[in-house]
Amino acid sequence: MRNFAVVFILAVMLMMTQMLWGQEQFTLTGNGARAAGMGYAFTGVADDATAISWNSAGLTQLYSMEASVIGTFNFGSIGTNYNFDDVETSLSSPIHLNFASFVVPFQAGKTNIAAGIAYRTLYDFYQTTEWSYSSDNSSETSEETGGVTAISPAVAVQINDMLSVGAVVNILGGSWESIYTATWQDGEDKSESDFSGTSVDIGVLVKPSPVFSIGANFYLPYTLTETVKGQNGGMDVAWDVNVPFFFALGLMYRASDNLSLAADYRHRPWSGSELYINGEMQDYWELQDANSFHVGLEYLIQSGKAVVPIRLGFYTLPTPAIDYDYVNGTEGDQISYNALTAGLGLVMGKFILDGSFEYQFGSYIADYDFDDMNNIQNVEYSLSNFKVTVGATIHLGD
Repeated sequence: MRNFAVVFILAVMLMMTQMLWGQEQFTLTGNGARAAGMGYAFTGVADDATAISWNSAGLTQLYSMEASVIGTFNFGSIGTNYNFDDVETSLSSPIHLNFASFVVPFQAGKTNIAAGIAYRTLYDFYQTTEWSYSSDNSSETSEETGGVTAISPAVAVQINDMLSVGAVVNILGGSWESIYTATWQDGEDKSESDFSGTSVDIGVLVKPSPVFSIGANFYLPYTLTETVKGQNGGMDVAWDVNVPFFFALGLMYRASDNLSLAADYRHRPWSGSELYINGEMQDYWELQDANSFHVGLEYLIQSGKAVVPIRLGFYTLPTPAIDYDYVNGTEGDQISYNALTAGLGLVMGKFILDGSFEYQFGSYIADYDFDDMNNIQNVEYSLSNFKVTVGATIHLGD
């Protein structure tokens, strides 16, 4: 009975941890292995088809038709320091589509124009979390699939030698499914929902010199609707999240023909968002701002007819959630992680392969432990997550 009680308490607390992990996933999803290798410092670079995601104005820098496809997966763990049980928590996801696009640059008179369309993942919810308990060799698993996706037509125009502008319309869709199983229960618990909505992004790229560029992307306010499907004959429930105005600013400096340096700031004031359930505003919806910083570099190595890009980066990964200080009985700190990135590419004529590796790490408080009621201790959860992104691009014109 004691072991069952221990496992039950852990199950409740670790499900709360999974919710926090979900909020982390809601914070940042990037498109493109190249951008990932550079720490997602790509707003001022934006010179490939993934510019539809980062800064559509950068599409005017493409010189030929371009098609790309990108996939991603992750694996990792969450460590804890409980006294009364050893808990192992593993994270993983299958490889799944992150981005696909087709872009056509052309001229109208002397004006450079580019048009394209992309399938992109805005928020990625693919995650399998498994908890194992040594006290009675029990386990539980939460398998989540899906995400918020978009079909995104885009157009960009080069106004003059210094200035380009672009716009993207995101037709939002996608779905989410969660299946929960545990060794101590029969059957499974299943949840499903669908997403819908429309959003608009406006991109600006300024190039005051051939070696320096400034980019900005403005994410206009929109409403993301999640329709939670009723279970066992129940009614569907509509969750409407009013997402406020976001923006990103980026710089790129080409230090030499081989070396580029980049930096981004992303402003995500989630505290200004609102949640409505079946039309009624929810007062408990209180999120933290998730503003992040990104730096990266790309160095090109010439090897015969091939070019090998090497990329390095770093970014901060704040989440909209805060933890709780159980010892003092007060709200704790905003849950925030950091990430180191690296990437490698291969350019062979019109064909490009890219890969990136991210290491996300950090800690937060998500439970409490005690030897007796006079010795309560916070339980710290330590995240170590590894994300791999791979992609291929082909230039279809001269």
